[in-house]
Amino acid sequence: MRGRVTAMVVFFVVACAPTAALAQATTSEARDQIMLSGDAVVPRGTVADEVVVFSGSATVAGVAQGDVVVLDGPVTIAGQVGGDVVGLHGQVKLLNTAQVTGDVLAGESVVMAAGAHVGGTVRDDVRFTMAGPVGALGALIVSVAIGVSVLVVMLLGLLIGPRGLEREAEVGHGSPATAALWGIALCIALPLAGLAAAATVVGLPLALAVFLGIGLLWLVGLAAASFMIGRVLIPPPGSRVGALFAGWGVTAVVGLVPLLNTVWWLLASVFGIGAIVVAAWRARHGVALVPGGRGGLHRPGQRPAKPAPAAIEAAPTIEAAPAARPNDMPLAED
Repeated sequence: MRGRVTAMVVFFVVACAPTAALAQATTSEARDQIMLSGDAVVPRGTVADEVVVFSGSATVAGVAQGDVVVLDGPVTIAGQVGGDVVGLHGQVKLLNTAQVTGDVLAGESVVMAAGAHVGGTVRDDVRFTMAGPVGALGALIVSVAIGVSVLVVMLLGLLIGPRGLEREAEVGHGSPATAALWGIALCIALPLAGLAAAATVVGLPLALAVFLGIGLLWLVGLAAASFMIGRVLIPPPGSRVGALFAGWGVTAVVGLVPLLNTVWWLLASVFGIGAIVVAAWRARHGVALVPGGRGGLHRPGQRPAKPAPAAIEAAPTIEAAPAARPNDMPLAED
């Protein structure tokens, strides 16, 4: 009797062991496995949600409820995957016990053993690109970023040096050829100076500063050209703020047009840089702006002569001495 009871208990334990293990695996909390570098492993009897590896490998022997994605490295599936299996730059290996509900995509080859099951499609040598809507969105993001940066620079210029903006706009309207020539000369000279400095170890930091400064100078020149456009639309004595947003609106709209935006960003920036140089030179040498858009020359160190102060009181009047009386002239009482 005791042996029969013992045999029944052993049979019950053996029969319920897989069910208990499965219940433990499915009821445990599934977590994502995301690794920047290394190997992600889902052992048999464990459950994970998403498995993502940037550089390394992924091995799934248990259950992955979501996708398994490896950007650079191999993928090995011996268990169950509820989503897709993607290996961007690596091999995907499916063992005979692998079960994948979604698709299997590999940048290299897909090795699939007999018995492995895939619910979707299996593709190898897949080229993953960012073309299409994502590429168009990326180009739009660049235009928006440049437009916002130009607006920030213009607002800073209006806050810090509003008269400087007016000088640059006046130079652009009154001396466009001079501004263009100076802009071209400076845009050629600065890169050459940076390359010459980079030829020596001592001048390498200077060259790095020059090349980093070219980007900032390009942005400032584009902001100056945009304000010039605004001053054409809203001439003085119109609002500076209105001119600023009018010019920025033109730059922002043109920036959304492919190919045309590149030409505009280049030419407008060169012209704006030249206008800044000419305006700074004129301000340094005393060429002041007067109403009507004309410059008045004022040499440093020379001031107009002050008028002589008026006399406080008139000089005292001195009566002339009477002339000598002749001897033969009779006196009044005579």
